[in-house]
Amino acid sequence: MSILIGLILLSYLVVGTASYWYLYKIRLLIGYHFGMNIAMTSGMVMGITIGTVLGYEFPASYTLITILTTLIAMIIGAIFGALVDYQILLTGATSGIMGGIMGPMIGMAADLPLIVFCTFLVFISFGLLCFSARA
Repeated sequence: MSILIGLILLSYLVVGTASYWYLYKIRLLIGYHFGMNIAMTSGMVMGITIGTVLGYEFPASYTLITILTTLIAMIIGAIFGALVDYQILLTGATSGIMGGIMGPMIGMAADLPLIVFCTFLVFISFGLLCFSARA
């Protein structure tokens, strides 16, 4: 794995962890509608972006990358959904399934500008989630 791809994946981990801890502190103020947006956005965006990056880096291991990405996205969606309710946990997990299956498909046709765009997509999405929680 190239160093650039490793740094990109590490940045996803940092942004996701920082967003989770921020939202965890205010979890009692999060309503059902916003909680569903949090769970669906986190599972879908991370599934698509991680799948795109891994599919781009390892195109020969498509099946393994798809399974791994789907499991990671399901877990991320479920963790963010668990901030609010078990029903929203289920929504986050199913959203992660969709993102995890779509991401490697995009990654097979990706090039570096798309990887950079996906990285900005993660930063903007999680930034908007944290900013929306303040409002």
